Amino acid sequence: MHARLPWLPFLSVLLALASSLCAQDGTLTLTAAIEPATAKPGDAVTLVLKATVTAGWHAYGALEQTNIPVALAADKLQLGGLERAGEPQIPPGNMELKGDLRQFPLPNVFTVKQPLKVPTGMAGGTVEVAGAFDFQLCDESMCLPPDEAKFSARLVVDAPVAPKAAPAGGAQDPKAAPSFRSDDGKIEVLPRFEPATARAGETATLVLKVAVLDPEYHAYGALETEQIPVGLSKTSDWGSLAPEGAPQIPPGEKKERAGVVNHPLPQGFEVKQVVRVPADAKPGELGVDAGFTYQICNETGCLEPAEVGFEAKLVVEAGAARPERSGAAAAPTKTGPAAGGSLPKAAPAADDNPFGSSWWALILACIGGGLFALAMPCTYPMIPITFSFFTKQAEKRGGKVLPLALVYGFGIVLMFTLVGALLSTVIIDVVNHWLTNAVIGAMFVFFAFVLFGWINLEPPQALQQAAGKATATGGYLGVFCMGATLVITSFTCTAPIVGSLLANVAQFGTGRVAIGMAIFGATMALPFVLLSLAPTKVKAMPRSGEWMETLKVSLGFVELAAALKFVSMVDFAFGWQALPRELFLLLWTAIFGLWALFLFGVLRKAGSGPNEGVAGGRMAAGMFVTLLATYFLFGALGNKLDAVMTGFIPGYSNSLVSKADGKGGKKRLGDHVIVYDDMARAIEVAKADDKLLLYNFTGFN
Repeated sequence: MHARLPWLPFLSVLLALASSLCAQDGTLTLTAAIEPATAKPGDAVTLVLKATVTAGWHAYGALEQTNIPVALAADKLQLGGLERAGEPQIPPGNMELKGDLRQFPLPNVFTVKQPLKVPTGMAGGTVEVAGAFDFQLCDESMCLPPDEAKFSARLVVDAPVAPKAAPAGGAQDPKAAPSFRSDDGKIEVLPRFEPATARAGETATLVLKVAVLDPEYHAYGALETEQIPVGLSKTSDWGSLAPEGAPQIPPGEKKERAGVVNHPLPQGFEVKQVVRVPADAKPGELGVDAGFTYQICNETGCLEPAEVGFEAKLVVEAGAARPERSGAAAAPTKTGPAAGGSLPKAAPAADDNPFGSSWWALILACIGGGLFALAMPCTYPMIPITFSFFTKQAEKRGGKVLPLALVYGFGIVLMFTLVGALLSTVIIDVVNHWLTNAVIGAMFVFFAFVLFGWINLEPPQALQQAAGKATATGGYLGVFCMGATLVITSFTCTAPIVGSLLANVAQFGTGRVAIGMAIFGATMALPFVLLSLAPTKVKAMPRSGEWMETLKVSLGFVELAAALKFVSMVDFAFGWQALPRELFLLLWTAIFGLWALFLFGVLRKAGSGPNEGVAGGRMAAGMFVTLLATYFLFGALGNKLDAVMTGFIPGYSNSLVSKADGKGGKKRLGDHVIVYDDMARAIEVAKADDKLLLYNFTGFN
């Protein structure tokens, strides 16, 4: 009699999944150079990109129509002042027939060229060209998600040096001025005054020539609404000089990705600030000790906002102020995408940010944020405290608690409004800090355990004491303090929501921030106000039974999944690469899979009684969660997800799943060598290593 082995099909599925994960090690290595390496103004040069692809994988040429061909997009090139002299020269690929499909794969080593030209009259020095090269890699059975490779190359421009001239009022020589770099070496600021000299009562322009030295990063212009645009520090010491008007900051180039609009700046740009020399200034030098503020980002994330301190000196010469240089600073004009200009803060956001042009968008977003915050467990300790307080007040006042309830709600609304107005300038920094993400992630895990019933959460003694004092005090002051207490205790959970709203609303002024936070606070306050109006009717509310337990445990799974997002932010901040895209999605698959098992009644808590099946609503929820888990597994296997999930999950893949062994078709996973589609080679490797050989038949021909 043959014994049945029901686990064999399941083991085969696991082996197939593991094989799919391990096989995703196709990589493209890119080197960049400009030929020739030295040129003169007016010369033609060529950017040469040499790509090397892992053996067994290939990219596609310009003639490919089925898959995604390699590309060198013009909007991803930062030419440093050079000019494109034609379209990129991409090899067509070698035609192959697969069934009825014609494909044009490229060899493992290929070259892409971009003709460039050095503009006539370009100053001598070193020019850096940077950009991103788009590609998609495939092997015989699958394709990896589309990706891009960063590159940079340098060209020495050998231009004749113009003779130095120092006419009165002339521009300061940039080479004579010192440069200032950030602590991490990614930003360089070269300050100078134009003109280099001025008289008492005249104006001059402080010009900051800024260079982002790391080609993978970029700063943001004045039109930026998602990240922090460049600017001048508010704590700058201008000495005797008086700034006139706002700094002239380039707007940035509009780029849209996954529904998000950004305005990044090129690798080199200028920021200007008009200053006035005091009318009583004596001949000599006037110094400026200021700071350049910025935030730089790459394709996967942003560094913390930082500042580069710099110094500059303006020479004050003797003589009366000249009329042409002593008038009011002219309003800057916008001449193109890279033109500097003093731009109204609220004007740019109206086109790109719905919170600036639509009150309905702001209202709905704040109501939605408040409803989501109500589901967070940070508000749970205040529920019994609220019931206890208003029950006692109702007994004392004969049930007339409407004024107290309104003051209670007003306290919640006022505190959120004040928090929004006071923290609107720093909340982004706080929310993006690794420590904040670590604390919030740990709190989400903690509250998930509370919702699972593994930890019994009691209201903190401080809250109980505060509530006791408020009860004893009574009156409007006590109930107002209770509303403020709710805001403080819930802020651990509401900080990410408040921070996200403030990040999109803060640039439209304090008034709009206050209104948005008032709506957010009113949404959170309304349920508590309604419950406080009828504390004696709480007994008439539906009894907490199986539906409440199901909701609590389901929220626990949601919070556990959300905690991984904050953990991934900490992982990115420290560069550990411990939670890559694949592992993140696999963990989400496991969490949502366990959630589905709970909804279907497979996973049950002790003492929950016999399983008599689940109701229709719970079954529908379980099916939906199962589909979500399947979708996350689909992404974990290397497939492209939707724009929202792509922006939510970590932006890097696991480079340690498998490594090339240096020989075609042979790869290593831990201590095991994997040979693809070559049985003779597999036997040879197994004999050489004196190991057993496992055949994995994929069923793909």
